[in-house]
Amino acid sequence: MTQLWKSGLFGLFGLILLILMSSKGGIEPGGVSKTQDAAKGEDVTLDCHVGSDLIVSIKSVEWRFNGVNVLVYKSRDFSLDDQGAHFGRRASGGDSWDLDKGNLPLNIESLQESDAGIYSCSVSTGEDPKEIISIQLKVNGAGVEEPRVKDRTATGQSCTTIGDTVLTVLLATSTLLHFLHD
Repeated sequence: MTQLWKSGLFGLFGLILLILMSSKGGIEPGGVSKTQDAAKGEDVTLDCHVGSDLIVSIKSVEWRFNGVNVLVYKSRDFSLDDQGAHFGRRASGGDSWDLDKGNLPLNIESLQESDAGIYSCSVSTGEDPKEIISIQLKVNGAGVEEPRVKDRTATGQSCTTIGDTVLTVLLATSTLLHFLHD
């Protein structure tokens, strides 16, 4: 019976470590990979670069903002008909656009405070579009608010984090294993 407990606890310990290791990593889909500041009325360039492995097979490029197309490149040209009305032809690929080199920037002229938010650059090679980068643009400091964790200490509630919980479980498991081993 003791052996069964030990193997169960080792399994639990391994599962916790696996969860911790899999939660590490880069940016999750839809996450912001870069932040850029600009002032109202300025022109701004948001950079997007693709590797040589994608360049030859790119069928289309889309820059999006809040679900709206900002800039669409397809059939070897920009499609102004697919551009969102909010950008009123203020958005372009600019002088540095070079598909052959993988440079796919978005230029926005005469920034407005309502331009603040998250922009994403995606390319399609005939399959599902692949998001290359997402950029949070802040105009005069305005932008998408970062998610905040509610402070529960003012209400007297516990402020336990996942890390604290995992640490507690690991310490309890270690202590239990020590007593079972003896």
